[in-house]
Amino acid sequence: MTNVYGAVLCAGFGTRLKPLTEVVPKPLLPFLNTPIITFSLNQLAQAGVREVGLNMHHLADSIPPVVDRLAPAFGLKPTYVQEWEILGTAGGIRGIWDGLGNPDGVLIVVNGDSVMDLDLSDLVQRHVASGNEVSLVVRPKAPDQPGKVFLGDNGSLDKIRHHKRPGTGTGEEHDFCGVHLINTGLLERLSLEPGDIITELYGPMVEAGEAVGALVIDGFWAALDNPKLMLDTTQAVLSDPTLFALAPLPPPLAEALFVLRQDEIHDKAQLAGPVFTGLNVSIAEGAKIGPNVCLDGVEIAPGAEIRNAILYGMGRVEGEWVDCIAIAGKVANY
Repeated sequence: MTNVYGAVLCAGFGTRLKPLTEVVPKPLLPFLNTPIITFSLNQLAQAGVREVGLNMHHLADSIPPVVDRLAPAFGLKPTYVQEWEILGTAGGIRGIWDGLGNPDGVLIVVNGDSVMDLDLSDLVQRHVASGNEVSLVVRPKAPDQPGKVFLGDNGSLDKIRHHKRPGTGTGEEHDFCGVHLINTGLLERLSLEPGDIITELYGPMVEAGEAVGALVIDGFWAALDNPKLMLDTTQAVLSDPTLFALAPLPPPLAEALFVLRQDEIHDKAQLAGPVFTGLNVSIAEGAKIGPNVCLDGVEIAPGAEIRNAILYGMGRVEGEWVDCIAIAGKVANY
């Protein structure tokens, strides 16, 4: 039986989500009123992971208090690795492995700013059966993603960025989902220095014809690393919750209206789904909410209008809020 361990990359500054990430690190930003990292921990636990490492740098002190409450619910033991400078994916993954005590097995690496509904246990089995040292989880290229991962006719990973396997063609372009399955012995090649793991390890392995593979998925996966992606993904799941089985939504009151406390919504407020309201939401008379809205920690004033927006921890909200994400006093526009 293969031992599996987890790694969640949490150190980044979240530049594309500023100014939200000036007060909340990316992994703790809410998706459907739940810290993003919750979904990663859940998925890792379902794959049999019991020990998970998290690297931290930006707003590092805010992560352990949240994860220490979440991890026991999933049967996970967290290990925190403080980075005094950003080490990137190369040094960051090596540092997490060191922090876990350099265990032998498969390390499942996920990003702290994405959500997914993948069978990681099945992916581990496919990785082990492939005989590859590392398997990158990919999906067919989407128009809004960078691609740059090319697979051959037999599913082999023939090119990543400018790194090409000898004697292969161009192949079909795919997107890397930021999920790596790595045989931990391979991590000895990495140093505890800043670097990109594709540049430092995977690319040279491909060029040398070594055992780097790809696992193609068709399940739900979404990066939430800019306001547009966060809003678009929220809208997509609220419109069709079957897209994401882990979505923490109550039964709808009406089509795409997910309300946790109906008694705090005035009878003369107008809601047009998809809308999600959390436990700490009051909506006054004449307010117009929706479509495409998520709310919690807010008091919506009479006559306020909110659409295509996510508002958390904003207190009393007046006027018009459109095409934005607002969290703890910071506002990012679509």
